[in-house]
Amino acid sequence: MATTTHLSIVTPSSTKFDGPAEIVVAPGAAGDLAALPNHAPMLTTLRIGVVNAGVYDSASAETASGPATARVAFAVDGGFMEVLPDRVIVLTDTAVSKDEVDVEATRAELQRAEEALAQKTAADDSHERRAVAWARAKLEVAGRAID
Repeated sequence: MATTTHLSIVTPSSTKFDGPAEIVVAPGAAGDLAALPNHAPMLTTLRIGVVNAGVYDSASAETASGPATARVAFAVDGGFMEVLPDRVIVLTDTAVSKDEVDVEATRAELQRAEEALAQKTAADDSHERRAVAWARAKLEVAGRAID
């Protein structure tokens, strides 16, 4: 039985991550889901949120309990995830890593989005809710508390 699966996170402009992962946790449209090596095949849509993966960290020494692992996280703006026994492929329009998040600008973005949502009087507030969710996902991937 394999101990890792191959994870690829792909946007139209680049491959954001391509490597082995011990587990992949993603924001499925119907709720968060996890994929382990040898997972049954499936295809699902993703909502705005964070894709987390536990990956082997070759820079760290092996621990007494086994190889050291690191966390890889990307904020995604929705998309699709295909899970196969030996690989997981995430297709999304936008994937943002911790290093790509401007925390102060994102906090201001979140504040504007929350204010727009609070002032919304029409029945359709999906655009404002998406803006709030996207700003929150970027702050989560940056490891910053959401006030």
